[in-house]
Amino acid sequence: MEGNTFIDFLLNSWTGNVVISIFKFINGLIPKKDDQILFESVPDFSDNPLQLYNYIRSSNTSYKPLWVVDEIREDFKVPQYKRNTLGELWQFLRSKYIVTSHGYHLFLKGKNQVYVNLWHGMPLKTMGYAENNPQILPPKSDDDNYYLIATSTIMRNALAACFNQDPRRIFITGQPRNDKIFKDCPEDLIPGFNEYTIILYAPTYRENGSDFLFPDFDKDRFQKFLKEHKILFFVKLHPLERAYNMEFFKEMENVIILEDRMLRERQLDLYDFLPCADILVTDYSSIYFDFLLLDKPIVFAVPDLEEYKKQRGFILEPYDFWTPGPKVKVFEEFLEEIGKFIKNPNYYSQERKTINDLVNYYKDDKSSKRVYELVWGSL
Repeated sequence: MEGNTFIDFLLNSWTGNVVISIFKFINGLIPKKDDQILFESVPDFSDNPLQLYNYIRSSNTSYKPLWVVDEIREDFKVPQYKRNTLGELWQFLRSKYIVTSHGYHLFLKGKNQVYVNLWHGMPLKTMGYAENNPQILPPKSDDDNYYLIATSTIMRNALAACFNQDPRRIFITGQPRNDKIFKDCPEDLIPGFNEYTIILYAPTYRENGSDFLFPDFDKDRFQKFLKEHKILFFVKLHPLERAYNMEFFKEMENVIILEDRMLRERQLDLYDFLPCADILVTDYSSIYFDFLLLDKPIVFAVPDLEEYKKQRGFILEPYDFWTPGPKVKVFEEFLEEIGKFIKNPNYYSQERKTINDLVNYYKDDKSSKRVYELVWGSL
């Protein structure tokens, strides 16, 4: 038994629940290091936990961070323990604070531990208890040492439904990773980027992989369009989906695969790149909620909208209202809408403002500070 199968056994069987109860009892008896914070994220050193870690480190607090990782990184000068090892387990048992992007360890949390669930985005799609046939239901916690964050009242309610969570343990702080959005584009990341229109394509993850954009896609026409309009088209694929689509984009002119390696070498992640983008192209990924903070154009490439709605569904409906940009289903329409945004970035600006006000209560770079003060108090 391994991976999701083992987690499913622990969470959804009588025997598994007994094992969890025994472990949590033992965990509660083990003294915690009051100054130790365990961080974990997927991928390693990314997303909301990385930004909160950087904030705490730069604030010169007395807290001692460590990371649980899949691979040890020599460029990060912080204690690291490989996932699924005895070292990781012992550090978890000794840590007073747990900060995570995916809810790991929550079902093993002791009452003498503080759990900070930063998650990895606000929900557009159904997940957890809101899904019709969820594979694994996410664990929850209603004690006073549990914190889940949201970006607005609407998002707090959506998360409460997805997690079957007491909304009083969900706090509106904004997401720490979005603090980076308000910074300038890293100059060395895209040399001469001011000479181009930068488009980021960031689709959602599909378990069976996905073809690029449209069934009627014309590769030659696309490359000609990019060159004519001086566009660099960056593609950010989900780590689990790269194998399906890497070959598709290989050797396309003006198309660049934004690989984790490119960012990791500079100790950056996707949210350091977002300020570089002039236009976002996505489908059902909640990254656009974050991109709204920049008030820049968004194109929704959704040739499979009706099918996706039936198979997965949305926690926010109707989809047309919550997606403030053109919804395109054919390739030629896609090029037309991109052209409109290049000529007029204010196209759909009122719709963007309406949704931004609903999903992002805070529109600043202070989310890390708010999370820190919520959990640890003022500096």
